[in-house]
Amino acid sequence: MKKIHVWFGKFKTEKELKKYLDQNDYLEAWSVYDNEPPTGNEEDDKEPNTELRCDFCKEVQLDNYDEDLMIMKYYKNSLNIKTIANDIGVDKNELETLLRGHSFIGFNAVVAFEDNDLDEKDASRSETIKYIGKLAQFSDQSLSDYEVHYLWIGDNKIDKKNILQQAALNKKDIIKLNYYHTSKGEKLDEILILQIEDYNIAEKMILKVEELRMITAHSILELVVKGTNEMHGEKIADMLGMKYIGKFDKE
Repeated sequence: MKKIHVWFGKFKTEKELKKYLDQNDYLEAWSVYDNEPPTGNEEDDKEPNTELRCDFCKEVQLDNYDEDLMIMKYYKNSLNIKTIANDIGVDKNELETLLRGHSFIGFNAVVAFEDNDLDEKDASRSETIKYIGKLAQFSDQSLSDYEVHYLWIGDNKIDKKNILQQAALNKKDIIKLNYYHTSKGEKLDEILILQIEDYNIAEKMILKVEELRMITAHSILELVVKGTNEMHGEKIADMLGMKYIGKFDKE
């Protein structure tokens, strides 16, 4: 899965944002340098001045960047985390986690760039825009195919046929519903290892319930959804009378 650097910025206009990232002068100078024959004059034949680079490149010490790997978004209205996550192809919850401790009040632009050669130290040298960190990025295809597992645990029995209705969920949003209930409380780790089809996901769930010091339960509910869908775990827990454990995905 690709990793992208993410910055938040504040610009008066979208034109100003584009100017900040505009490499045209530098690229045109290189085009002339690469295509014109040498003159024999040392001054005339030297490589283009690096000061022609865009301000972004100068701040993070990049010579150039691939436009296909760069995303820049300008927002006329206030920033919305869900919109931003969709625009740059990252998980909304992971973006929110990354933003904790950062105030983005007043910001109206986002820059995201995939470059494995740009380390976080150089990325954080940016002065015009604020560096937030790195996030896993999904392609449009992989995001639609990407599956996320949600887990709830409870004691009361629920009619499996009515779970989606009780939780106010749309059937078309759910890839898989896995509900298990036993009249006698059983060890959670045993339930999960037997009932959760994906072994790696089951292991993550077991680690989480152990962290929460939850030993036994009567019921588990696992919902598998596409990465583009977002489940409101706590809200669903209240509707079903269960405890929300968390969201789990593959590495």
